[in-house]
Amino acid sequence: MITLSNIKKYYMDGYDRIEVLKGVSFSVREGEMVAIMGRSGSGKSTLINIIGGIISPDEGNVLIDEAYTDYSDERALLKLRREKIGFVFQDFALINKKTVLENITFVVRSKNYKDNKYAKVKQLIKDVGMAEKTDKYPFQLSNGERQRVAIVRALVDNKKVILADEPTGALDSENAEKIINILKKKVKEDDRIAIIVTHDSEVAKHCDKIYYMDYGILKEKAL
Repeated sequence: MITLSNIKKYYMDGYDRIEVLKGVSFSVREGEMVAIMGRSGSGKSTLINIIGGIISPDEGNVLIDEAYTDYSDERALLKLRREKIGFVFQDFALINKKTVLENITFVVRSKNYKDNKYAKVKQLIKDVGMAEKTDKYPFQLSNGERQRVAIVRALVDNKKVILADEPTGALDSENAEKIINILKKKVKEDDRIAIIVTHDSEVAKHCDKIYYMDYGILKEKAL
């Protein structure tokens, strides 16, 4: 479970203090996929970067699996990202000189995933319909295929929390729906948590909850 309590974030613009997040509080349980919507610059990406331990809040607490995130401890933050959090980015963030399989195994740390010639990784690749693409390079793939690789990479090592920042922004509607259905299936099957930042209301409809960020204030929307 993830619980955020009164998260605040400020930035300085000259002598002016800009409030990006104004006391955000919410919780997400295992097996849930939630969407965070809102206009550009409303604080959505800042929020998931705080959850992911990439940036720190100025006030408030983040609780992941009953442990408070210590933003003053870089080693603890690195351990958090390695062991519990998978990121899915809009631009895929794949390495062009590595194959599909290499792009995924490059981040694997768990011995369980390294055993048997990455059998679990290959099964995940098969699950997303990419079994025949393991030796292909990113430039040989469609955008939808690249995003599937990014999702598998986020899921390896049994990452319990998936943070996706506009994961379907570069995709057409058909591929966007495929990607979200794949992600939702894995979240439900493996009791994971997914938090998706999106502008796409069709993507949001697939989620268990929808939140809307408006000038740093987060509110739940009715489904």
